[in-house]
Amino acid sequence: MKIDKPTYLPQYINWHGASNPESLSTDLSQEIGQLLSQPLSQDQRASLAVSGGRTPVALFERLSQSRLEWSKIDLTLVDERWVEVSHVDSNEALVRKHLLQNNASQAAFIPIKNNAKNAKDGQPACEQALSQAKQPFDVVVLGMGNDGHTASLFPCSEELTLAMDPDYQHTCIATTPTSAPYQRMSLSRSAISHANNIILHITGEDKLSTLELAMNNKDASQMPIYAFLTQPMSIYWCP
Repeated sequence: MKIDKPTYLPQYINWHGASNPESLSTDLSQEIGQLLSQPLSQDQRASLAVSGGRTPVALFERLSQSRLEWSKIDLTLVDERWVEVSHVDSNEALVRKHLLQNNASQAAFIPIKNNAKNAKDGQPACEQALSQAKQPFDVVVLGMGNDGHTASLFPCSEELTLAMDPDYQHTCIATTPTSAPYQRMSLSRSAISHANNIILHITGEDKLSTLELAMNNKDASQMPIYAFLTQPMSIYWCP
């Protein structure tokens, strides 16, 4: 079933609507596989940054079975809560359980949580770790909250102005949202914006309402997702 692109989205936004989460995950897995195959076909490395949460679990499981040269793919996270990998809310744990399996077990995974006592202290080591990944990233898969945050770029964070600065020179930044638990480590706006392919993976009518509000308000300081809606990207959505 074809789901039409919402009229409020700009022409330069690529839209892919599916009828259910299973179809959406299959379609997106194939798209990511194709996008990663392009640099690999030129005998280069490829890089992929993914988001956590419940939405991408089925995508991870399908992607893990893709016949890619995973040993040449640098895999990391868009953001992470500053918790141990054994914690139920760890994005790294989610990726290890659902994506770093099957064929994808050979990927070069780069965690963005380290042993520092807090996220701010851990930022330099995280920056150093991410420097080992091919950049700009070939594919970045974002999620989005109903407040318009994406990655761990929350409108309530004191660090948001720096994190959203397009001239910020670092790949990652520590953030401390007041509307969500845990200190965080996040890719910066500049690191995400420079990716070769940005994909927003969302489900539910409420997320379409959030997108529409972001497009109407046009204020990335209030709804950070808007910053990425001002440039070419792909949106994968289903009800």
